[in-house]
Amino acid sequence: MEDRTDFIESRSDVIQNIKTLYAYLSDSDDDVVNWASSLLKNGRNYVIEVLDNHVFFAPSRFVGYKDNSIEKHQRHHGNGNHTDNELRQYYQKVEDERLDNLFQKHLAQFGLSSGDKKYWIPNDTSVDDILKFDNYIPVSMEATHDKYWHIQMHLPEGKEGTEIDSRQLLLEKEPVIGTGEWNDAQCHNFKTIPRGSIVLVRRGSEAIALCEIIGDNFYDEELAAKYINVNYRKVRILQWAEDYKQPRSSLFSQGTFKSCSSTTEQYWYINEWLKHIRNMTFISNCSKLLKEKNNIILQGAPGTGKTYNTAAIALAALGVSDVDLTDHKAVMERYTSLQDSQIFFTTFHQSLDYEDFVEGLKPRIQTDSDGNSVGVTYEPEDGIFKRACYAAQNDDTKDIVECIDDYLQTIKGIENKKEIPTITGKSSLYVWWKDGNTTISARSKNSQSKRGEDYTPSPLNIEKIKLQAQGKGVENNWQQYAQAFIEAVKKEYRTQKDKPVVLIIDEINRGNVSKIFGELITLLESDKRSQGTHPIKVMLPYSKTLFGVPSNLYIIGTMNTTDRSTGTLDYALRRRFAFVTLKSDRTVVANYYENLGEDELGDTALALFDDIRNFISDPKHLCGDFGIDDLMVGHSYFMAKTKEELSNRIEFEVIPLIGEYISDGILNVKPSERDRAFSSWVNLYPVEPIVEEEEMQDE
Repeated sequence: MEDRTDFIESRSDVIQNIKTLYAYLSDSDDDVVNWASSLLKNGRNYVIEVLDNHVFFAPSRFVGYKDNSIEKHQRHHGNGNHTDNELRQYYQKVEDERLDNLFQKHLAQFGLSSGDKKYWIPNDTSVDDILKFDNYIPVSMEATHDKYWHIQMHLPEGKEGTEIDSRQLLLEKEPVIGTGEWNDAQCHNFKTIPRGSIVLVRRGSEAIALCEIIGDNFYDEELAAKYINVNYRKVRILQWAEDYKQPRSSLFSQGTFKSCSSTTEQYWYINEWLKHIRNMTFISNCSKLLKEKNNIILQGAPGTGKTYNTAAIALAALGVSDVDLTDHKAVMERYTSLQDSQIFFTTFHQSLDYEDFVEGLKPRIQTDSDGNSVGVTYEPEDGIFKRACYAAQNDDTKDIVECIDDYLQTIKGIENKKEIPTITGKSSLYVWWKDGNTTISARSKNSQSKRGEDYTPSPLNIEKIKLQAQGKGVENNWQQYAQAFIEAVKKEYRTQKDKPVVLIIDEINRGNVSKIFGELITLLESDKRSQGTHPIKVMLPYSKTLFGVPSNLYIIGTMNTTDRSTGTLDYALRRRFAFVTLKSDRTVVANYYENLGEDELGDTALALFDDIRNFISDPKHLCGDFGIDDLMVGHSYFMAKTKEELSNRIEFEVIPLIGEYISDGILNVKPSERDRAFSSWVNLYPVEPIVEEEEMQDE
């Protein structure tokens, strides 16, 4: 096969290829997305461009050929050395650990991860210039559009009786939309809609899909013959209408082509739709990342929605599809119904330890037949992590206690004894039960005892076996034999059934992670899990049983990036988690007050949001390793139903938090500046700018 020679001719050609790759990443076809995802994470050298204040990465081999595409790349992916030679005209190759970290964060937005790479950055750009922009959010998801466009497919004259399948038109390999030739003026307008515009495609009053225009107007004979339309634009489908609530038909007037201004009800509806898509995209991306990595941490400043979002992400990871995951009330109702069966929640703190989290010895009061206390024993008890692991393997429809009772009937009498494997699998036990006994007879197959066949050197207490099976206690004398018996019961009655379980650990960085996880830190890695490529089990110190972490247990942690009361996560845990950063989002505040119908209160809150952000991000104030996204007060602090509630939040929550930043030396602010700012904010006013003496004299 001959080498490719269709090399780029300018830096603009590279940028066009980057846009092509990201259009594939947002495609409605899963095969296209999977191809683009594989390309994005498996490259060797990457070109970096900052477009619209967001960082984009693309493999150098893909962007090095002009107008590259899936078809061209699959037919001949080219030679990396050749494309590198072409890129040298416009880019410089660098290796920088900070870019590696940025790339991993970027991949995490798509549920991907990869190893370290090498990078090409523009000749007129430094690494520090790029690091100012540390995340990728599709522009269309965060931009505010002055107009949204309704487009309806119409038929040319003489073809009125022919049906146009609008949805089928959008299912082309590169989706397009079109307008009929019956009205030249409307077709002309269609050509002039700018790229990036949001388009609602409809048929009559029926909404079909919400799209973003990503291509210029064009004519295609095959499409025109098939769909009887003459003007087409390529689009990116944001969401099909059936995946979101259908609009009322009254929102859409009849007509081929129409724009709706920001004051109309149509604007409100589509804006709500876009917010829904944006929220679903975040939840979906986090869920995909969680399923791939098994462990993620949501990190950010206070009030950015870390704990708030864990519920929806957990439901998405569990495959819950009959709840609108952007409806927090509905999410919490389902979340509550699944607690302690498929969702477990705990909070780390400084005094939490292994004995609380995994398993530990707990006191049990012993009583005689009359109920009088006769002493205290210490027995192993499962912690929340161990209970969550067992929940991921057990079938809730079958009661383990009932199964044990049923199993006893099958081994009644020594003539019905069964041979079961030990926990290690290296030997086996004989077990049988004499009707009426409170213990099960057990003897190792390798026993050297010369006493009778029915001699029982290792009797197992039935009630304690049941407690051990439920994670509420342990058979004191023969824990491993008891566990072997429990495993035999589970196998007999198939009480083990893999199901996804989510463990949420709030404030994960506030605990001593090494002390809490102990030897199980190794088992958190995906390949060390039960169905991984290198499954590992460890012997637990108290119950003396072999224990492994199931592959279908998913852990969501939250971490406050400004919490200096404890150390940061150690590297052992950090490399086992993927990190998703949540930032203080002004649009969340704006949308809240728009939905509340409180424009005046919203203007006050947004003015305070902007002023406090400017105060924190002032280069004279920022110091140390923290940036604005680590320190900016979360958007939830600015969301209130009344002026009094907003005032209380600012005075008693926001101001004390920023005061702590200043006291801890995170912000370098003079006392006079601090007092002036605080006195303005407590009255819900932005800080008035200082009028310099020279300016006063000019006046």
